[in-house]
Amino acid sequence: MLLHYLLTLAISFGLSIILTPYVIKLSYKIGAVDKPNKRKVHDRIVPRLGGLAIYGGIAGAFLYILSVIDLSYSILIASTVIVATGIIDDRYNIRPWQKLLGQMIATVIVLADGFSINYITIPFTDGYSLEVSSWMALPISFIWIIGITNAINLIDGLDGLAAGVSAIAAFSIFTIAVSMGNIPVALISLAILGSTSGFLFFNFNPAKIFMGDTGSLLLGFLLAVLSVMGFKQVTFVTLIIPIIILAVPITDTLIAIVRRKVNKMGIMDADKNHLHHRLLASGFTHKQAVLFIYFIASVFGTAAVFLNNANLLSSMIVYCVLLLIIELLIEKLCLISQRYKPLISLYDKVKVVMVANNDNNKFNRKG
Repeated sequence: MLLHYLLTLAISFGLSIILTPYVIKLSYKIGAVDKPNKRKVHDRIVPRLGGLAIYGGIAGAFLYILSVIDLSYSILIASTVIVATGIIDDRYNIRPWQKLLGQMIATVIVLADGFSINYITIPFTDGYSLEVSSWMALPISFIWIIGITNAINLIDGLDGLAAGVSAIAAFSIFTIAVSMGNIPVALISLAILGSTSGFLFFNFNPAKIFMGDTGSLLLGFLLAVLSVMGFKQVTFVTLIIPIIILAVPITDTLIAIVRRKVNKMGIMDADKNHLHHRLLASGFTHKQAVLFIYFIASVFGTAAVFLNNANLLSSMIVYCVLLLIIELLIEKLCLISQRYKPLISLYDKVKVVMVANNDNNKFNRKG
């Protein structure tokens, strides 16, 4: 199986590198370009059809995977629907509901083929798994896939950010899949890893091409489907593992919803307060912001791999540390608002009390 893993990685990586220069030319030719505006951090016209090259790498690897194992074509067909939706949007800037319609069609395709969340292993229990009833499995799976698809789309704001975070998530999923013997998930995650890694040669700052909605929707969709494939096995993954692997896009999306509610904005209203925007506002350079988010994604990915086989006590400690990291990032970078800083405020108050007590002790000793 090692040879199949290596070939899957090589095919997706190689095709992505070969196809990207041609996609750059195609993007200019058909006018699928990204122009600067107040919300964008780039100041030049950049082709944005890069997701087509990512798709080419993944599709080529997927065809190889189909020759190795018995796997349905539904994932490839659904991915093609997602890519078609993304290409139309990258060229014509279609309405949000039209993009959502394409995502819904793709999601229905995989759900109709039996890909759904059938079991949920409950955290903090000794492997207790809850079987999801058939009437609940489909809506839960539907919401999960649509949500993750759009979460990756929302973090695609800096050169190389979405591609790198997706590659890290894919590698984390691959590691867990191999440890649990889930060969289909392992192979598909390698296809994603190889294709996004190849694309990063052209997408990292300064980017020669953006992945556009074609790429971000595709990666989000595939990562969501992979996690659903994991849920089909009781022993593969707990409820919280995919959430930890995809913590960066999920957290950024949830915080954006809360922030817009707090600021009395519409949920779909755009702003410049996503994680990457706040890092830039805090003084990070473009590359530093991307690398910092890579680091955070890697920390959570590593934690997910560890938690897959951790005991109850270790799991609880890791969960608490991860939640603390998220909360401190939210407060330090003002991701919700300038005033929301409960932990930092508590720390400052405790610090003042400790300093006052220390001064009193010094005064008493002198007295």
